[in-house]
Amino acid sequence: MANEKTIAKELDTNINYIKDKLGVGESFDIIFREYKVGRKRAASFSINGMTNDVVLANVLEELTAYNQEELSINTMEKLFYSRATHSQVKLVENMNDAITSLLSGEMLFFVEGSDQVMVIDARSYPIRTPAESNIEKVTRGSRDSFVETIVFNTALIRRRLRDPNLRFEIIKVGTRSQCDIAICYIKDITNTQLIATVKDRLNNINIDGVPMAEKAIEEYIVKGSKWNPLPRVRYTERPDVAAVHLLEGHVCIIVDTSPNIMILPTTLWHHVQHVEEFHQNVIIGSYLRLIRLAGVLLSLILPPLWLAMVLNRHLLPESLAFLGPRDPGIIPIGIQFLLAEFGVELVRMATVHVPTAQSTALGFIGAFMLGDIATKVGLFGNETIFYTAVAAVGAFATPSMEFAMAIRLFRAIIIVLVMFFKLPGLAGGLAGVFLLMLTTKSFNIPYLWPALPFNFSAMKDVLFRLPIPNKILRPAVLKPQDQDRLESGGVQENDTKNKKNKEK
Repeated sequence: MANEKTIAKELDTNINYIKDKLGVGESFDIIFREYKVGRKRAASFSINGMTNDVVLANVLEELTAYNQEELSINTMEKLFYSRATHSQVKLVENMNDAITSLLSGEMLFFVEGSDQVMVIDARSYPIRTPAESNIEKVTRGSRDSFVETIVFNTALIRRRLRDPNLRFEIIKVGTRSQCDIAICYIKDITNTQLIATVKDRLNNINIDGVPMAEKAIEEYIVKGSKWNPLPRVRYTERPDVAAVHLLEGHVCIIVDTSPNIMILPTTLWHHVQHVEEFHQNVIIGSYLRLIRLAGVLLSLILPPLWLAMVLNRHLLPESLAFLGPRDPGIIPIGIQFLLAEFGVELVRMATVHVPTAQSTALGFIGAFMLGDIATKVGLFGNETIFYTAVAAVGAFATPSMEFAMAIRLFRAIIIVLVMFFKLPGLAGGLAGVFLLMLTTKSFNIPYLWPALPFNFSAMKDVLFRLPIPNKILRPAVLKPQDQDRLESGGVQENDTKNKKNKEK
């Protein structure tokens, strides 16, 4: 590249360039230090708070312990091959790459007369210890979850998949942020075209920075309407969930500074499954999944369906006459539902924003002081509060927060349509949601697969929690290179049989 700058042999030239480029003296956190290596001058640059001082002290002690006569020629090569005992050390000849490494937390070590710089990786980021996920809790199972440090996250996945074909490819995004993004996949399973598509879209991101991490990356790489509320990638904080999807042929994207791992491509059914189902008995797991699916469905259709029935009471048979409101309240029923939706969202957002110690008090205020008093003074009917609460519980039972938010939005839109058009509005709203799902794709994967296009064996797997030994085929829609999860065992078994036949 034309704008690349090489390392100068004159130490002062390199020192002055980095000082001017990074504002050493203006920024207090850039640490500059000079040394004597034999009879030659040396200098280092590092960032305060991002390096392990104990490791660096040991490395620098070794680098500066040479006798003077031993460093007359090829000083940097001798230091690198004989004295740089740290495992993560490399030589760099480009100043731009060196500065990127420095800003990533590595230390630069220059020596007078060398046109290379030694980059020592002794990073010590501000980190938190892996703990249980707040979003994807389980009664049984592992309690570790991803953190904000990319190397910790890759280690959590590698611990579960000791496969030599597991790959973590690093791409830097953002001309200023230089954010590290790891593309994770299993080389002999994942479709090569999918991997190439993901890499191409990441490399084509042209922006100065991505401080919003994974969400900003999603908006760049997911093609289609940006106004479509349906999530086309899945986020997880659990390493076991990421490992399961990698074995199926998915791609995971790990963004440094984010504890949320992006899984792609995904369908509707990925957003309504939970790891808890696989830590229970097959029957219990299937029961939990069906309950969750019913809750998601009720969350979408229950309030607008009840409202449509109430507004068309003359169409109700005698057996459903009880659906009508006994005390409709002062405000029209449709407006009541919209205000109730607004109130639930307001309480939910406030619960997220307030400190944990105050969230219980806020829930008490929302449930009793607002809901109970609103019904007593006649603003809301009891039925409105009840059906809104059922819908809210169904939404909270949805494992994917993004999909739950989309359901809430769809429900509000359908309620408005029912207010104006009654039953035709309900039918039109549900048809519109279905049509949107039908036309949505995630990396060319139909959103409703395996329902549409229909695949019987895969449909059983999404509706019921099947026994793990029965799941021997990877999802066909992903077009994995290795479709049979038992193929390696089968090959080994065939080799054993052939060996026995030869012995006979």
